[in-house]
Amino acid sequence: MAFAVVLAVNVFYVLFATPLGFIPTAFVYLVALFLVLGVRRTLVVPLALAVTLVIHYAFYKLLKVPLPWGILERFAW
Repeated sequence: MAFAVVLAVNVFYVLFATPLGFIPTAFVYLVALFLVLGVRRTLVVPLALAVTLVIHYAFYKLLKVPLPWGILERFAW
């Protein structure tokens, strides 16, 4: 089961990162992985949001890697 979810979220990321953007796609990706890997349900959403924003900040602001904004284009900072 866990292996199938890992494959599915990777396919999801590849297909939807550009149209949806990095932040929503990474958030869904991490929520799915955290649930499968047994992270406590009360921590899943806040942890996925925090990790997504930290990764985005590290790559977009510090390393200057262009990440797709997708549906959040109008909120780009």
